[in-house]
Amino acid sequence: MERNNRVRNRILAATLLTGLLCVPVLAQVHADMSFSPTAVQWIPRAQHASIVLTVSGGGYWKETIFESGVRPYFEPYDTEGNLLPDGDYTWEMRFMPRPEDLNPEDFENARVRGDSLRDARFPEPMVQWGNIKIVDGSIFVPDAEGAEEETAEIGAPPGDRGPGLPGDGGPGNPQTRDQVILDDLIVDGSACIGFDCVNGESFGFDTVRLKENNLRIKFDDTSTASSYPRNDWQLTANDSANGGANKFSIDDISGARTPFTIEANARTHSLYVDDGGRIGIRTSTPSVEIHVIDGDTPTLRLQQDGSSGFAPQTWDVAGNETNFFVRDVTNGSALPLRIRPGAPSSSIFVDVDGDVGMSTSSPATALHLRRTDGTAQIKVEDTSAGNQQMLLLEKTTNAPFVRFTSQFGDWDFVAGNSFIISDPTTGVNEFTLTRTGDLTITGNCVEVNGACADYVFEPGYEYLSLDELAAFIADNKHLPNVPSTAEIRENGLNVQHFQGRLLEKVEELVLYTLEQQSTIDEQQSAIAALTARLEALEADRKRQ
Repeated sequence: MERNNRVRNRILAATLLTGLLCVPVLAQVHADMSFSPTAVQWIPRAQHASIVLTVSGGGYWKETIFESGVRPYFEPYDTEGNLLPDGDYTWEMRFMPRPEDLNPEDFENARVRGDSLRDARFPEPMVQWGNIKIVDGSIFVPDAEGAEEETAEIGAPPGDRGPGLPGDGGPGNPQTRDQVILDDLIVDGSACIGFDCVNGESFGFDTVRLKENNLRIKFDDTSTASSYPRNDWQLTANDSANGGANKFSIDDISGARTPFTIEANARTHSLYVDDGGRIGIRTSTPSVEIHVIDGDTPTLRLQQDGSSGFAPQTWDVAGNETNFFVRDVTNGSALPLRIRPGAPSSSIFVDVDGDVGMSTSSPATALHLRRTDGTAQIKVEDTSAGNQQMLLLEKTTNAPFVRFTSQFGDWDFVAGNSFIISDPTTGVNEFTLTRTGDLTITGNCVEVNGACADYVFEPGYEYLSLDELAAFIADNKHLPNVPSTAEIRENGLNVQHFQGRLLEKVEELVLYTLEQQSTIDEQQSAIAALTARLEALEADRKRQ
């Protein structure tokens, strides 16, 4: 043990002095690492559009994007320049592909349809990760020490890994009978269990190795009292049947179930739980309780499969660079809800009392739309044919009303037994139209261009009844297209058409009057001329 510590210290000292160590963190290394007590740097082995470096640990989390050509680096300081506390930190790098490495045809119209480009189009994202330790304010890379320590120890010949561990031709050859040890068992070395273990097994850094074609670790709880837990569990590596799955699973033997399985070739950090209890999916540096990373449209699927008797229904909640959306997978993958990136805060806000605010977090009514840029408009559009109802204001008791408020004052539009336009400040109904057709307008006249247009609306004016009006019209047969009293009773009176015809008659009367006036003017001129002539003759006679 002392020898191992001395070797480790010499290796660490040499590493810190040289300041350069290439560490193969994964089976496939995309960037080499160099570090010193004050900084860590990575040297990419290929060109990438950008590299996303995330470092987390002990409550610290930071994500940095390094553009193409810039080497990622890490310094042990927070955003305020304070030295990070001692402890273990996890780093992860994600290598973003360059545009020329992708097929642009794969993206055509995909976002319009809300499709994902994940399926079989791109290889698994390139990810590299590892650990960093800060000790007394200095950076130390545990993976680097482990790699060097393995190199130093691997030179020891097989069978010379310490006392009590058999080597080639030494004592301890495999026995064919069971061995029962009636005491604690301490193995100062490594152990191999399985049919395929060999004498002189090279363990590397394996402490316990299982080696055969059916690998199982079973937990057989022999409790007999019913009040004690006694479920049996098993760790299973790969199926035993021909063509079975390559996987690792935890089996509930007593319940005949497999609640947890990992298939071979699963992506790095398919599931990761950090020291803060946060869950990372495809990331080792989760920043929130559940953190999902994917190169294209990370998605959460909610599927009701019908097993409980309810109709099957599947929803997707997903997001990408064009929108966050909810997809109704069962019904044609419709997208009933979409939010574009950059939408302002409180674009839709639901208050504790159920009031909904749009662009406001303090709605004053059931629906409150607020804008400050002159765009506070509501558009109701129906592109279908026909006369569809465009707006419905419904109130089960009393009458619904709409209020218009401005710097000039308020107006209320009330639709009950009568349609009323009122001034809420004065309480006066300025305009009232009843369901029987009676119309009341407050004021002395109806103004057109600032002048009274019709005196019949003066206070105290008595309207003709329908019978009196029909009788009056029927008695004036000289008017055009005058309907009979029966027709008026049956079909009503087209006032607009009737007014038009009356205006035509008025126009004819005016023209006739003008013609008559012209004739009168001519006659007056002739009379004046004759009068003057008569007066002249009379004057001549008197002179004679």
